[in-house]
Amino acid sequence: MDEPVQTMLLGDAAEHAQLAMLVWNAERRYVAVNDRACELLGVTREQLLANPVGSTNRSPEAQSAIDDVLEHVPARGRITVRGVDLDWLVVSTTIAGLEHVLGLFWPSL
Repeated sequence: MDEPVQTMLLGDAAEHAQLAMLVWNAERRYVAVNDRACELLGVTREQLLANPVGSTNRSPEAQSAIDDVLEHVPARGRITVRGVDLDWLVVSTTIAGLEHVLGLFWPSL
């Protein structure tokens, strides 16, 4: 299966997830973003897809998490966005036969 088809299938799967989901590749480009992620972050899908991962959060913690997950070390934490605490988990994985990073987040309990 070629990469454009895999990316399309990946986007379809992410859209139906109940958690906020961001999927990005080793080049730090988002390849799939669901509506829940856009809603919780307060941005549009186009804004996320147009910018590299980490461009809006340049904190040392965020940059360390990006570096860790690119080395296949899971990262987790909590961030406050628009007054809402969000827990997050980021892991390296293989999706549709390609290496990707899967970021999940949800409102903290």
